[in-house]
Parts: sequence; C-alpha cells; structure tokens
Amino acid sequence: MEPQGPCHATGPQQHPLAFIAFGRRGRRPPGGPRPGHPTPRWGNEAVKEIDHFMYAGRDMDGLAAQFRALTGIETEPGGAHPGMGTRNHLVGTHTDVYLELIAPDTAQPDSSPLREAFEAMRRPQLHRFIARCRSDEFPALQRAYADAGIDAPVRDMQRVTTTGEVLSWRLMVPDPTNPLGVFAPFFIDWLQTPHPSTRLRQACGIAAVAAGHPDAGRVGALWQALGIGLPLAQADAPYLHVSFDTPRGIVVLTSAD
Repeated sequence: MEPQGPCHATGPQQHPLAFIAFGRRGRRPPGGPRPGHPTPRWGNEAVKEIDHFMYAGRDMDGLAAQFRALTGIETEPGGAHPGMGTRNHLVGTHTDVYLELIAPDTAQPDSSPLREAFEAMRRPQLHRFIARCRSDEFPALQRAYADAGIDAPVRDMQRVTTTGEVLSWRLMVPDPTNPLGVFAPFFIDWLQTPHPSTRLRQACGIAAVAAGHPDAGRVGALWQALGIGLPLAQADAPYLHVSFDTPRGIVVLTSAD
C-alpha cells in the first residue's frame, strides 16, 4: 500500500458547492433527481459542468484500501483503459459528480504520459478535475490550451465494465507535464454512453471545494477561456482540495504538495 499523504486540509478557505457547476439532471434516467440533493448550477450556461474528480496513485489496490480506511466506503471497480495503461475504481456521490480512483494497470504493457505521471507520484493525490463538453467544442478548447502553451490532444476511449458492457467516450488530456498541473482540467464527452453516476451507489456527499495558486491571474484567464467556474484564490502555493462527507466524517483529498 502506498504511504498516506495529508488528507485533511488546513488553512485554505473551503467553498460550498453552490459555487460550482455540476452535472445535468437531464442525463439521469426517468425518475428525476436524487431526492433532497439538487444539483448546484452557475447561472451562466457557458460555464462547463464538472463531471468528476480524479484521485490517483501508484497502486490501485493500495489506493482503494487507503480510501476505504479514510472514509469507510468500498469503491466500485470500473475497468481498464486500453492504450493508457491505467485502470480505475469509482465512488458515487449525492450529485451527478463522482470520484474516480485511478492508477497504473499492471496487467497492461501499455504506457502513456498519464500512467508515467501516476508511477512517479510520491503519495496519492488529486490529479485533475474533469469537465463535460460536446465533441464539437474540442477545437475551441484546444485553441484555448494552445494559447496557454499547453498541448491538449483528444483521445477516443473505451473500457469494458465488470458486466461486459463496452463504454465509449472522448477525452481531452492536456500534457501531464504542463506547468499548471492539476489546474489544467481534462474535458470529456460521454457520447451515447450513459453517465457513470447513473449506476453508482450514493456513497457520500461532496461538501466543499477549494483551489488556490500563486499565479491566480494566469490560471483564472485560462479557466475563463475554457469555461471553468470553480472558485480560485491567490495563494502562496498551489492547492486543490475536495471535501467529502463520508460515513467517517469529513475527509479532504488534496493535490500534490
């Protein structure tokens, strides 16, 4: 199991979820939203919705065990990502936003910049947040990244679920070595695939999100060009913290030191 890093944030102001654009309830099957948990939304429809948060480490079994020890929650196996050399587990929340635990897949010979980034981690950490988009928005998003000096290729992805169903989607993966790191979000179009949140247990809540950066002006300009509406503070060091309301209380997952 990997060494456990800090999990409870101190210092940075935590922002309630009312500040964040989260998933569309229209993507849920008939029956409407989950009772008692309305989806927070920005009024500006140009703001992209957060799809999920990515918590990464060097070892999938150790990552899942650490999360279970922290939260009391059993993660749900997702599947392997052919061509990327990774695999994941998922955790559902009381919104359409879910948590993805991801690590190298030792059963795959494939490597990728993303897998290499995970293998180099000193501790589990929030690696990215992923926003939803349509495929016809990818060119404009790539131009915004290019203006910031970041290469952001789009990949056609798929994985097979534990029941044998094939899921397909398109994913924009900015260069993992880019200078903004976690502040350069991925973008995803699930195409015709039902959103993963529709099949996950409601295991926890997302209580708050906090983000800060020493060059908040640069990050904020990129986020505005990308349509990202997360709150961002000026800070002496970069951070992204997401607070989860779990059976064992509030647990805060953090980005790299």
